[in-house]
Amino acid sequence: MAYDSETHWQEVPLMTGGALNDNDRKEELSFAFLSALAAKAGFTCQRGPHPDRWKVDAELRSGDYLIDVQLKATSSPQRRADGLHFRLDKATYDTLRNDSRPSPIILAVLELPEDPSQWLECTSEILMLRRRLWWDSLVGYPEIRTESRIIVIPEGRYLDPMELTKMMGRTQQGRSLKE
Repeated sequence: MAYDSETHWQEVPLMTGGALNDNDRKEELSFAFLSALAAKAGFTCQRGPHPDRWKVDAELRSGDYLIDVQLKATSSPQRRADGLHFRLDKATYDTLRNDSRPSPIILAVLELPEDPSQWLECTSEILMLRRRLWWDSLVGYPEIRTESRIIVIPEGRYLDPMELTKMMGRTQQGRSLKE
């Protein structure tokens, strides 16, 4: 939507000639979603180190405590009764299941509507990013020999400010993120 002094807020066609393709936009929106949740919970959220050799797209921090995040997004989610089914490449899967990292890491998958015009709504009253950010910790998952694996993020495992606060508390106590 755009502001016009005579008609006020009006619908503007979705830009197709911008610098970002749909995958780039999904990546930016997943970081924005996580950053907003972290701010509400009182944590900092910053981009992960570049180049991305460690599969860390974002870092959540509370004082000296840190949670690394690998961000993904999908507008064609494979939802079933048991949760969100999401395919990960072997390199990402192996990095996320590694239990010898200095800080915990989670996978966070932003579920977006299929229609890109529904991903984000911005008016004079609201800024709304649609759907939810699923999460899981893959630490301890078994080794795979294939090039990818479908993981299942259990139904109800969504990030929100309260869940982030619980996770950071577990990190500060040296406990598993999924307790």
